[in-house]
Amino acid sequence: MLLWENLKMALVSLRNAKLRSFLTMLGIIIGVAAVVSILAIGAGVKKAVQDQITGVVNANSIAIASGKVGPQAGKNGQNPGASAAGASTLTLKDVDALKTVDNINAVAPIGLISGIVANGSTTAGGALLLATSPEYSKTQTLKYDAGRFFNATETKKNVVVLGGKAKESLFGTKEAVGQTVTIRGQKFEVIGALKPSDASASALAGPSFDDAVYIPFDTAAKLTGGTAQVLRIIAQVEDGADVNTTADRAREALLASHGGQDDFSVLTQKDILSTVDTILNLLTTFIVAIASISLLVGGIGIMNIMLVSVTERTREIGLRKAVGASSTTVLMQFLIEALVISIIGGALGIGAAMLMATAAGRLAKIEPVFTPEAILLAVGVSAAVGIIFGIAPAIKAARKRPIQALKAV
Repeated sequence: MLLWENLKMALVSLRNAKLRSFLTMLGIIIGVAAVVSILAIGAGVKKAVQDQITGVVNANSIAIASGKVGPQAGKNGQNPGASAAGASTLTLKDVDALKTVDNINAVAPIGLISGIVANGSTTAGGALLLATSPEYSKTQTLKYDAGRFFNATETKKNVVVLGGKAKESLFGTKEAVGQTVTIRGQKFEVIGALKPSDASASALAGPSFDDAVYIPFDTAAKLTGGTAQVLRIIAQVEDGADVNTTADRAREALLASHGGQDDFSVLTQKDILSTVDTILNLLTTFIVAIASISLLVGGIGIMNIMLVSVTERTREIGLRKAVGASSTTVLMQFLIEALVISIIGGALGIGAAMLMATAAGRLAKIEPVFTPEAILLAVGVSAAVGIIFGIAPAIKAARKRPIQALKAV
């Protein structure tokens, strides 16, 4: 009953000073809105990246990279940056070694070739000229705007498959399949074009492949006058086989191929998702920590206003104590008032966060994700701010003596 009376008195006090109450809440509103909207946008970005990775890269794919990257980087005192730098440690011998591993039914090397891809005077700026084998199409979830990937009979032919942006850069909205492009002065027939959304962010194989231009590995060797360097190897695990077990066997086969030198990384889709989650979580935590400063400022604002309120309401405190209210009752009155201010501010902040995150999501084409955990965190932090910063004014009010409080007016 006492709690309900204190709650009603807090609401009456806030109603009698609407503008001051709103200005007091403003710091909490801004802080909660910033934190919740950042968490929602961060969760939305994470979901978008995860959907893109799982939508492009087969769950049964295993990637082999030069050096130590992903979850394996930095172990045993290794420098992940140094180990992955310089010339690739992977060779075509590793491709052959992986083909002998049980439950692996496709292995594709990936090499990066220098060169400009052109359609007459039009060039594909920023295009990634990649050399690979026909098995690559079995290791990736590729959807075609038109055409197909090259097959086993075309490994030495001048054929090319265009990524989504590369196709748009070279041909715009026109049909690309059947046309020719020029690479290093040689003509290549376009036999396939990928959809833009499906060619992007192939995380297992490397950077964004939306600008990729694929040519056969043997053709690339002929084009460069040597053997194309193997930067990545993608292996496809048979359906029903355990990916992690197969990855361990692949690692053993590669160790034998490298003479026991552990200078490579074997990654699964799960490893990639784990790495992406770690990076995004760190970024989100850092930004939330900065945004939380506004909550601290809002809490200080509550404390300052409540201290002023105690001074202004000295007569009220004296009268309450004179008619029998205990120090605990007065303390609870002002503490609940501070708590109500912060909780209402937190609720308004959550509403503002939904508007902000939705607007930002539309601009960035990301769907914000409001999790129950984020909402509960916002409510909990708001309540904690009210209690922590309201305790000092409440104690000051509770310590006032009735006679002194009445004489002070």
